[in-house]
Amino acid sequence: MQPSLEELSGYLASVRADLANIIEHTQPAKFDSKPANGGWSGTGIIQHLGKVEGASTKLLEGLFAKAMADGMPVESERKSWLHSLDQYRALDRSVLIEAPERLVPDANADLATSWASLQAVRQRLLRAVASVDGRDLTVINAPHPKFGMFNGYQWILMIGQHEARHLIQLRETLSAA
Repeated sequence: MQPSLEELSGYLASVRADLANIIEHTQPAKFDSKPANGGWSGTGIIQHLGKVEGASTKLLEGLFAKAMADGMPVESERKSWLHSLDQYRALDRSVLIEAPERLVPDANADLATSWASLQAVRQRLLRAVASVDGRDLTVINAPHPKFGMFNGYQWILMIGQHEARHLIQLRETLSAA
């Protein structure tokens, strides 16, 4: 795998491993508790992650397919993208970001179903990323609803940063349960 995608895939895997560790080592009943401030339950957070990653993956699948059909160029510049979104402070939970209604978790979300769905959508994402290995993802651009235009590398990174942000929220929620 090309170095840029390998680095981003490693970041995604690291964040997901942290999430899996939390799920594996926390009593499932704790995921049903909602914080006193009215935030989402742990299960709701997991379901939200699946909804967002699913929507982002669907976007990338379409963008990648179109770019490949149009003759997407080979990657010529090797660089790290890991800090390309730092200015948006995605991991800063003091900056509130409200999810659109379609991405808000359902009131009756189930932990096992939400976790299985999130894992399945990650496999779709990884297949989509593998389909453009060796290609220049800077030629793919699509607007992020909050932060503006992202290229393909940045979209992949944002999926990991979104999950990392909600890992912080999940830890807060579970510690209060």
